[in-house]
Amino acid sequence: MDTEPEHGCLEELLGAYGIATDFINYAGETVSLAWENRLRVLDLLDVDVSSKEAAEASLLHINSQRFSSWVPKALVIEAEQPAQIPVHLDTADLSIPVDWVIETDEGKQFGGVTTPLDLTETNTHTLATRSISTRMLPLPELPPGYHRLTLSSIKQHIQTTLISAPSTAYTPDWLEHNRKLAGLSVQVYTLPSEHDWGMGDFSDLQDTVVSAADLGIDFLVLNPLHLLDVDHPENCSPYSPMDRRFLNPLYIDPFQVEDYFDNKALVAWVATDGVQSELVELRSKTQVDYTAVTRLKYDVFNRMFDFFKTRHLAQATPRAVAFYRYIDGKGESGQFFANDQASKNRLTLEYAKDPQFHFYLQWLAEIQLEACQQLALRHGMAVGLIRDLAVASSCNSAEVQLNPELFCTRASIGAPPDPLAPQGQNWGLPPMKPTVLVDTGYAHFITLLQNNMAHCGALRIDHIMALMRLWWCPGPGDSSTGAYVRYPVADLFAILRLESLRQKCVVIGEDLGVVPPEIRERMAHSSILSNALFYFEKYDGVVFKQPEHFTPRCLAMVANHDVPTLTAWWNKTDIALRQKIGLLNDEGALEATIHGRESDLIQVLHWVNNAGLLPQEWLEFNIHRPFDELLCRAIFHTSGRMASQLVSVQIEDLCFTELPVNIPGTSDEYPNWRRKLPLPVDALLAGIEARRMLASLTEGRGQA
Repeated sequence: MDTEPEHGCLEELLGAYGIATDFINYAGETVSLAWENRLRVLDLLDVDVSSKEAAEASLLHINSQRFSSWVPKALVIEAEQPAQIPVHLDTADLSIPVDWVIETDEGKQFGGVTTPLDLTETNTHTLATRSISTRMLPLPELPPGYHRLTLSSIKQHIQTTLISAPSTAYTPDWLEHNRKLAGLSVQVYTLPSEHDWGMGDFSDLQDTVVSAADLGIDFLVLNPLHLLDVDHPENCSPYSPMDRRFLNPLYIDPFQVEDYFDNKALVAWVATDGVQSELVELRSKTQVDYTAVTRLKYDVFNRMFDFFKTRHLAQATPRAVAFYRYIDGKGESGQFFANDQASKNRLTLEYAKDPQFHFYLQWLAEIQLEACQQLALRHGMAVGLIRDLAVASSCNSAEVQLNPELFCTRASIGAPPDPLAPQGQNWGLPPMKPTVLVDTGYAHFITLLQNNMAHCGALRIDHIMALMRLWWCPGPGDSSTGAYVRYPVADLFAILRLESLRQKCVVIGEDLGVVPPEIRERMAHSSILSNALFYFEKYDGVVFKQPEHFTPRCLAMVANHDVPTLTAWWNKTDIALRQKIGLLNDEGALEATIHGRESDLIQVLHWVNNAGLLPQEWLEFNIHRPFDELLCRAIFHTSGRMASQLVSVQIEDLCFTELPVNIPGTSDEYPNWRRKLPLPVDALLAGIEARRMLASLTEGRGQA
């Protein structure tokens, strides 16, 4: 007869799957996670604990998986240091000699033979029919990289990957020598121009690079450039993508591709009155019409690919060779992706069902993105592009559907309750299963980093706390009954450092909100920059932090995509907008919000005045005076003095835009991720006001 599972067995299971017992909340208090919430995560993972017998079988299963092989699929060690790795052996085989051979990724070999009985034992574990002894195998110092270890005896032959990680991430000269750099935060799709296709693209980004570099800007912080859903173009949030490993083809500018400008039939078609009228209409819209842009650009892409097949693939030109080399470089995961895109695509185009068509778009996108980064470096930018890696992809995404064992689609990532979200947050994005992440040798995580560290000088990792823990919600509609699930943080940080070094890419961790102290310690020890947002940088929740007290190894942003523009924040039009769309219906909450904001405005004037930069026109401390260029320049100048090595301002604040790109917590209430800038970026950055404001920022950087 079945009986209730024993508490000890359940605790072992919860620990094996990384389900935490408690956490430290926003107020610094330790909060115990409800027992039923923790068990619910086991249910989400399809772990059977319906009875004592079922729970014991589940525990035996997870432990058997852990010890099913001498070594896991990958092991992380510290580079340039003598290492020891755990090897799990059957106690009956401890006297059998084991040969070991290491082949580094540069082709060097190390080897030896050992008798497990002579090695240090660190643990024993009893399974159903056998006993396991964990012994520590010494290894020589190895350079950073991915090295192959082979273990052989008369009974077994096993291979694993040694991930040899440096102690710190990539540290270029500008970081090492504490240079103070100024940057712009840019949402690429918002950049209008006379030559765009209805939204900003990589040519518009190139224009931004050239104009910004000439004004002393050393980096551009970009929105995530991940692939979005071509079948549902209005699902346009870059933080809820279809696949974080691949780029959004809508950022391709066809005008810059020879399959367009050498294609006389296509050039003639685009020149027709009908297409030109559509382009004029799309360019004139104040918001991106993703459906229309997608329809037009994919029609053009289809015609370009037809030309490419005839002119290059059929004739095996050098360009065709480069294309096939690109496909080979994407490996098995790339082929799965292209096949999936072709099989599921609902576009009624000739080549929509051809996997090569989807490779072609990725190839073009990468070429143009790389051109942006190289242009930035040629124009003297110290960093160039800073890309952004979203925390997850949507549940029906290619990334998730092609990795069904890795992602838990029954759960959603979110955040526990806090004063701003009393019911908690549910982001509707499926988390990775930590046990499967380990069992697959971290392959997906490595691919994510490699693809997103390409063609940039730095990578910002959204919600870097995800490398340590994630709040799992039971399904898309529930956020209050979740629990934290732990991830192999030491290994993930080690891989992050290794890929940073290999790709020569600085890492910035978005550590806003409730951050476990361990995360910031690991970031500091790994030379990973933190991320600060001016609006929230206060000593006591009231007084803004003095510029010299900002964290040095940090990207400090005056504002970002989740908060109001500086103009809207000062004029309080963001509050009016939130009230208009129903987010501030309660009169008391509205009054409290206005009161809190006006307190902030007074403090900002004191903050600027303490720096000796408050304009004469603002000395009356009139917080009801409309925001203007004089105050903006003073805020930028003061921000430039921040001790942080990277300080960025939003490009929207150079033209006093008030409408936000995004209002967190909304979907239908506000058209997020659509609003364009009011004028072309080359005209904006050529304007005297924008130039004066950026001059104030760079002058402050020189005084930091």
